[in-house]
Amino acid sequence: MKFGFLSKIFEGALSIEKTYNECDKALGQLKAYNEKRKDADFRISNEEKIALDEVVNTALENATRIVDKEGERNWPGVFREMHKNLASLYLELDEHDKVRAACERLENYGEVGKLDAEEVMQSLKEKEDS
Repeated sequence: MKFGFLSKIFEGALSIEKTYNECDKALGQLKAYNEKRKDADFRISNEEKIALDEVVNTALENATRIVDKEGERNWPGVFREMHKNLASLYLELDEHDKVRAACERLENYGEVGKLDAEEVMQSLKEKEDS
């Protein structure tokens, strides 16, 4: 009896969970970085910036890799969460056009997706108004 399909499902679940964790870590670090940047005496070493960039880029790449499977997989909850993660990361990176694009895709995931998109767009509006 072959269980290859089970290992693929398990690997996919691990990859999704790993990507959730990477996105959470990247968002936390970006928020802390953006908050610290407001201080007049803020400094960051090249090594710290490289490490932050690596965490953020890994999260972006892996979340994008997952949402690229839309149409191939029936994972609406996963795709909604990944679009929200992407929108939130882009918000922290001040990539406003990418925030809007991620929110447009997020709105396609029912009422929860629409609420998530509205929340992120409200944060974007507040950021732009300040």
